[in-house]
Amino acid sequence: NIVAFPTSLFLDAGGRMRVRRITHRGVNTTRLALVNDVSRKAERGEMTLEEAERALSDIASGYRAEQKTLIPGYALAAAGFALMFGGGLGSVVAAFVIGVLVQALQPLFSHMAMGVLFGNFTGGLVTAFLAHAAALALPYGDVNATIIGGIMPMLTGLLMTTAVRDTMYGDLVSGIVRALEALLLAASVALGVYIGLKLIAMTGGVVL
Repeated sequence: NIVAFPTSLFLDAGGRMRVRRITHRGVNTTRLALVNDVSRKAERGEMTLEEAERALSDIASGYRAEQKTLIPGYALAAAGFALMFGGGLGSVVAAFVIGVLVQALQPLFSHMAMGVLFGNFTGGLVTAFLAHAAALALPYGDVNATIIGGIMPMLTGLLMTTAVRDTMYGDLVSGIVRALEALLLAASVALGVYIGLKLIAMTGGVVL
């Protein structure tokens, strides 16, 4: 019997129970696919228990995306969303540059207890502030498209989708917790954008 919550894991097998607290969460689809492959091979008898344990240990210690992959990925996503929301070439370039800076800041918060919230807040603030500051120094086009493009990669669509799935499958506690987490993350981005706009207004800039 396995009961999984976003913050803890309960496993009962053969009258013995293990409980593990989950302190760091994230989405790594590559690792998920590898774990599924190991479980299928073990179920079919293609791997011994020791081989499966070694494979899982290797998966747990590796397959983490590095900044050299995340930075261009985030920047390209931000630029793509800016284009999707009606931005021109200037907005796309601005969103790309801002995306590089925002993702470069994220490791500063990775070891904090509420690092994801602070990271999203800072990302929203930096995106809004730099988008308007760049427009004041060198008008490049649609500032709103740049801001939207810059914050879209931080929004938690997958997390909310998982919350709805868990709720539909009857895992009410997990669904509610995930939905609340998604709302908090979105609110932190929105608060960062709001403060960034206020800072621009306070420094004499005109919010476009």
